[in-house]
Amino acid sequence: MASHQHRILIYTTCYNVIDGVTLTIRKIEEQILAAGHHVCIVSTDSGDSKNTHLVPQHPNRTVIFLENSVPIPFLHDPHNPDNSYSLGFSLGRSTKQKIMDFEPSLIHVTAPDCTCLHMIQYARDMEIPLMGTYHSNIPEYMDHYPGLGWLKFILAAFFRHQYNFLQALYVPTPYIHRQLCESSKMDRVTDLGVWGRGIDLAKFSPVHRSRKFREKFGFDDHDVVICWVGRLVPEKRPDIYEKVVRRLAAKNIPFKGLVIGAGPSEDTMKALPNTVYAGWMSGDELSAAYASSDIFLFPSGVETFGNVTLEAAASGLPIVVEEGCSGHLVQHGKNGFACADGEVDGFFDATLCLVLDDERRLAMSEESRRFAMQFEKSVVCRRMLTNYSKVTDQFYTEFGGHHANRDREYKKEHSFLAGNYPRPFLMQFLEYLFVKLFQVMYHMITIFMHVREAFPLPAAASAAISSSSKPATATKRSQTTAQAVEERRPLVRSQESTAALGSIAEVEEISDSDTEHGSQSSSMDSVEMEDKDAESLTETTISTITTTSRDEEPAPSTVCCSRRNKGDIFVSHIITKMLISCFHWQFHTECQVRDGITYAMSPSEWTTVARKRKNSGEVVAEGDETKQRSDNMRTRGSQSFAAEV
Repeated sequence: MASHQHRILIYTTCYNVIDGVTLTIRKIEEQILAAGHHVCIVSTDSGDSKNTHLVPQHPNRTVIFLENSVPIPFLHDPHNPDNSYSLGFSLGRSTKQKIMDFEPSLIHVTAPDCTCLHMIQYARDMEIPLMGTYHSNIPEYMDHYPGLGWLKFILAAFFRHQYNFLQALYVPTPYIHRQLCESSKMDRVTDLGVWGRGIDLAKFSPVHRSRKFREKFGFDDHDVVICWVGRLVPEKRPDIYEKVVRRLAAKNIPFKGLVIGAGPSEDTMKALPNTVYAGWMSGDELSAAYASSDIFLFPSGVETFGNVTLEAAASGLPIVVEEGCSGHLVQHGKNGFACADGEVDGFFDATLCLVLDDERRLAMSEESRRFAMQFEKSVVCRRMLTNYSKVTDQFYTEFGGHHANRDREYKKEHSFLAGNYPRPFLMQFLEYLFVKLFQVMYHMITIFMHVREAFPLPAAASAAISSSSKPATATKRSQTTAQAVEERRPLVRSQESTAALGSIAEVEEISDSDTEHGSQSSSMDSVEMEDKDAESLTETTISTITTTSRDEEPAPSTVCCSRRNKGDIFVSHIITKMLISCFHWQFHTECQVRDGITYAMSPSEWTTVARKRKNSGEVVAEGDETKQRSDNMRTRGSQSFAAEV
């Protein structure tokens, strides 16, 4: 593989909002600069401008902010404006000029939004190698916002259309790779590879455990601290953390909670018993927070890798996470527990086990640190430099430096469903319409919020509205709970599991007898473990607490890392899919017409003009093998295209 100086342009939506995506990008930046290459970041101006130079300023580093962007309404945090996400719509004239001045040799996209589509068009117009990394399962987020479930089909189709133009797309785990292949046939539209995530093992380490930190937040030496780190948004499932904490408190289990993060659920977290809400943390304080805790509970089912989970493991915490998206970071029963998505009982049982069993918790702590040692960030991020070289070499040697040649190789079933033009005319119109509607919606919401703040409802009216909306939800939840209890089946449990959970039984029996509330609570709120009925342990408890080996991976679900919102109207999903099919037909037809005109003007299917590699004096000419391959492609392509037309 040839070695060349890279000039990498990385596009991401919200660079100055600190989250798992932007932290990963900063790690890549550091390795690019350390290797003597150049890097340019293109992003919206959302977030805190002070975060622009968390990676120190460097003569080989450039940051470009888009000219036009609007905050995303449902990702706008009124308590923390600097942590609100924005959406860009295009590449303005001055932005394009700055990109041209940087002269990128490869473009790396991380978020398939409207601006990304323009970036793809720019890369194709300028014949620049193009690749991407997969960071967020955004379509599945819609399942956690009532009434928006239909939108995930539109987003999934829109994103897939963009991924079809990428020479390579790197996903973080084999689990995500498998899910994308099975649910979206993503391997048919691009070269799908796996690239993991790395961590600074010195920054996140048990050595940062601090008595001073614990005293600051009121934690004694003997307190067991259950930690949460992350955005407090619905898709991260803070509701499960809340329920687990409330159950522990209701049963008089000795513990303390520590919540680190910000978002719409802040007020809920602040009201939790035995729990300290600390807000956002970073740097040394965050390192001390991880290491000074005792258990990491993070039920999110939409993680693509689980950066915070890896940070917690490296800090020596037993981890309790969702089995699908974060399961690759858990050796079930060794360094933590992997629980089924959305199963509150499973998360509660696992957390309870760790709170009460000091010896097991300490053993898992040591195993977590040992497991995390394989994810050292410099080693992982250097692999991305190798990926850059691989994609660049392939673009010039296999495809002759032309995106059109690569397109022809991917003209196969399930590929280019919307055609091989990034922005067909109808899509441009829909994009324009979406941008205008989005801007109108944002301004309407802003006006509504200002009016509500200026003219608040009387307390009585507000309480009446709140109470009127609760009974139906409460009734539905109680019915679901009763049904779940009825459907449970007695299972046989291993002696090892029984012994491990023996201490839990004793504490729960005491707490239940001490409080009338405990005796009246649903059987889903307890895991009583008397010897005489030990064989009736619930299926959820078995699946999360058992220490038997989990060598087999969990069976893949049809939808990656999420649960369907029961409030969505199924008819809307059908209508949405029909509309998407119609749009695909129109886009594809338009592209066939364009291809027909192009073919009539230039019958050759394979573009053979030799091109210079970007930022290199080397001319990439066809060798014998490549030439023979090109001749074959011309013949095959001409025949197939003529038949198609």
